[in-house]
Amino acid sequence: MTECNPPTTGKPIHKISLGGRLAALGVAGIIVSGFVFLWAVEHRWIRLDLLLGVCGFKQRTGLPCPGCGWTHAVQAFVTGRIKEAFCLQPAAAVFCLAAVAAAVFSLQIAVFGVDSPPLRWARSPGGIKILTIAAVIIILGGWMVTLAQAIMESGGS
Repeated sequence: MTECNPPTTGKPIHKISLGGRLAALGVAGIIVSGFVFLWAVEHRWIRLDLLLGVCGFKQRTGLPCPGCGWTHAVQAFVTGRIKEAFCLQPAAAVFCLAAVAAAVFSLQIAVFGVDSPPLRWARSPGGIKILTIAAVIIILGGWMVTLAQAIMESGGS
């Protein structure tokens, strides 16, 4: 996917192939499309409640599941209410920030065709493992916050 050219400034430049550039453009497009979709949901142009229904975990236990609040948090994020997104579901807001960063870096690769060491690390097996562990920790942390909020709202019972 990458080709290392002879250095001119002492550092190797990793060029991305045309296929890699198109893949990066696709990643950016998918991220932007997801944000646009949820922006349309927020403006009630699309009825997401008809597609998703009600959370079965919450119906059975009375407690929010790890995904509860994500849609509302992302909707708040895409309409510029970032602080509200963090209050609704902290993990979703963190993932929104990560998605924005991924879209920006993907566009950088697609337009300029140059890879950077942090991006190569993130795609390496070790980087993927660390990022996956971090994602699980963030999701569990966000769930703990929403559980605490639900318990406090119910009066601690």
